[in-house]
Amino acid sequence: MKLWQSLTGIAALIFCSTSLAFTVQLWISMPAGIGGQLVAGATAVALELCKFSFAPLGLWLCCQGQKSGYALLCLWPLLVVISIVATVGFLATHSEEQQQRSTRNSQEYQALQQQLNSLQQQINTLNGLINTDASNGYRQRAINTATQLSTLETERTQLIEKLSTIEHTPSTHSAFNSLANTLNADPARLQHIGFLALAIITDIVGLVALLAFNAAATVGKRSATLLQQPETVEQQPDHIAHLSEKQQQLARRIRAGEFGNEPVLRNISNDITGGYRTVKPVFDALQQAGALTRNGQGFALVHQGGLPNG
Repeated sequence: MKLWQSLTGIAALIFCSTSLAFTVQLWISMPAGIGGQLVAGATAVALELCKFSFAPLGLWLCCQGQKSGYALLCLWPLLVVISIVATVGFLATHSEEQQQRSTRNSQEYQALQQQLNSLQQQINTLNGLINTDASNGYRQRAINTATQLSTLETERTQLIEKLSTIEHTPSTHSAFNSLANTLNADPARLQHIGFLALAIITDIVGLVALLAFNAAATVGKRSATLLQQPETVEQQPDHIAHLSEKQQQLARRIRAGEFGNEPVLRNISNDITGGYRTVKPVFDALQQAGALTRNGQGFALVHQGGLPNG
């Protein structure tokens, strides 16, 4: 196998495996239970395998005259679209999760989280004091403490809103941010276009590489089979192919010996419609084919050994 065939096969394997992994991971992320994830994963694998096989199988069935091949070719684009959408969905979801982890690890988020934890501890402490004062009859002190508690709860609500705003702020990959600044475009839209282009490249190029590798392997097998076949005697050219159908029939009759081992041109011309103009080209063609040879003033049929009959 040539180097370029091997490289194409490796590329096809990588692209197809990547597409399969993206689709399976997206499908198994939707159900909650392990059973649902197994079913979703198996379904995703089946769809991807059908996507890889429907195009070549459909073409082969169409060449064999089977109508089912057209059904496979009609379903194949739908499977490709589903795979592309799944790839885009996986990339978008994975990127969003990564950005959320990055946001939660940022200094601003960590500082707000620490403030929220501190406020929660103070609120818990004040709740304990209020319960103690109320139980011991210190009602006024409990009321004053409740006022402080209300202030802390308001601050806690504001911190929670800030944290929620930071978590849900649309974020994009740094590479798309840099490109968006250069092109003066929306980073989120640019990221979506990039994911879509990447999904199309992964699926379409992978399928094309797979088909090309399969075609190259088929041609290689045919070439190897031809080289392994024993050499045969070179076939003689068909010298009567240029004749009309009527003349070809006459040539076969002469070669079969219907007019004897020494066919006479004049006699046959008298018996055949068209006369000499029809029969003479037949005799010339049989001479070129080696089936007829000159025998004095006449002609004689030649057997396989190359000698005249009789």
